[in-house]
Amino acid sequence: MHIEAKMTIKKEQTEAFLQAVKEVIAASQKEAGNHGYELVQSTENETVFYMLEKWADMEAVQQHNESEHFKDFQKVAVNFVAKPLEIAVLTPLAR
Repeated sequence: MHIEAKMTIKKEQTEAFLQAVKEVIAASQKEAGNHGYELVQSTENETVFYMLEKWADMEAVQQHNESEHFKDFQKVAVNFVAKPLEIAVLTPLAR
């Protein structure tokens, strides 16, 4: 299971966002069921970031959503975002 979370950040909050997101990335990468958790930045708009996530299954996603590090990040993230979060849940196709 893949998740793409698009975050548009207030320009003046970019540095604070990048500092705060480091902790949630490091902790999330250590979670059981996590196969990838990476932040990337748009080449077209410097205030747009995507969290690219790979999870074993929906149960792993639920555990992540209930983790303390994720809840803590959600509390501070409201200070950084300029637009509502856009989330896409994707299923890889068989090869």
